[in-house]
Amino acid sequence: MGEQSIKLLIIEDHQIIAQAYKNILTEIPEINFSFTFANNCDDAISKILKEQNDLFILDLQLPISTNERFLSGEDLSLLIREKLPDAKIIILTSITDLARISSIIKELNPEGFMIKSDIESKELKDAVITVINNKTYYSKTIENYVSTSVFNDLIIDDFDRQILYHLSMGEKTKDLTKFIPLSTRAIEVRKNKLKTLLDTKDSNEGFNLVKSAKKLGLI
Repeated sequence: MGEQSIKLLIIEDHQIIAQAYKNILTEIPEINFSFTFANNCDDAISKILKEQNDLFILDLQLPISTNERFLSGEDLSLLIREKLPDAKIIILTSITDLARISSIIKELNPEGFMIKSDIESKELKDAVITVINNKTYYSKTIENYVSTSVFNDLIIDDFDRQILYHLSMGEKTKDLTKFIPLSTRAIEVRKNKLKTLLDTKDSNEGFNLVKSAKKLGLI
């Protein structure tokens, strides 16, 4: 079998980590990678729209876009799905919150999903080869989460993340309709759902909710 050519965009805000991924993947003899890199949402958006990449490896926690529409790797993944539906996505993250992971799998269904603490060089190579061969790859922690009985009951969608983000920026709940195309009532319902999901009691405009969300890496 001849060498396979793959255009790969690595979206990771830590240059040392991005370079480590490249060094590991260049050891795969049967694949000739063409690497490009992005270290924030703005840079990633530009390259997603301009380049026809076959594969994306991305972190979830990234510097947000200038227009504040892209808050994380999740938003970038949605853009990839829209603009490059045949491309494959591998998420590598330090986030281990069950609700966040459940939401990502339901909303994005990435071809690969790995927790950084699970990763060794062989596993990263195995993941990429598996995904390129049209199969799904989950690291050990993700597999364990998917098998839990509560996994399918948890979801935090894009509107929820926007609510959390704007609350974290100091906006009042009554003003969120300026940024999010939902009624005040719908936003309140979502806030209450998030409080229950994150096991948070709040009495002052979402302070504890935001604190819990930050702790779990949701914003």
